[in-house]
Amino acid sequence: MSRAAGRGVGGSTLLEVAIAVGIMAMCGLGLMSTQLGLSRQAQQAAARERAVFAADALAEAARAAGAGGATGIATDRWKALTATIVPEGQLSTSSAGGDASIATVSWLATPFGTVSGTAATSRIAACIDAAVPAGRDCASLAFLR
Repeated sequence: MSRAAGRGVGGSTLLEVAIAVGIMAMCGLGLMSTQLGLSRQAQQAAARERAVFAADALAEAARAAGAGGATGIATDRWKALTATIVPEGQLSTSSAGGDASIATVSWLATPFGTVSGTAATSRIAACIDAAVPAGRDCASLAFLR
């Protein structure tokens, strides 16, 4: 190979390396974005899991208290503990007619994917017979006494 042929190749190799580094950087940013999204979804799923746990515990306590509608010490205790289980948690029960009741837990929603100045919108269906104010998320559980 002559010297003239070897000189023209050097510039294109540097350009190829620069393009490869740019593509790797974009792939790295995409991977970090994916990991961040997964961790946010895991936090939301964990909060929903804890809320359903509290609603289930209240349903069990209400069933143990009896069908007469009397609230026991256990139901009052679970209502008080809900604020520590989920952020600013509120636990309530409502009658759905007959022996059916609904335990609803609402908590402060974390607005992960919102743009500044917009309200957080939940992509999960609204709770059963519960009006939840903006900025709060909820989970409800129907049960028989």
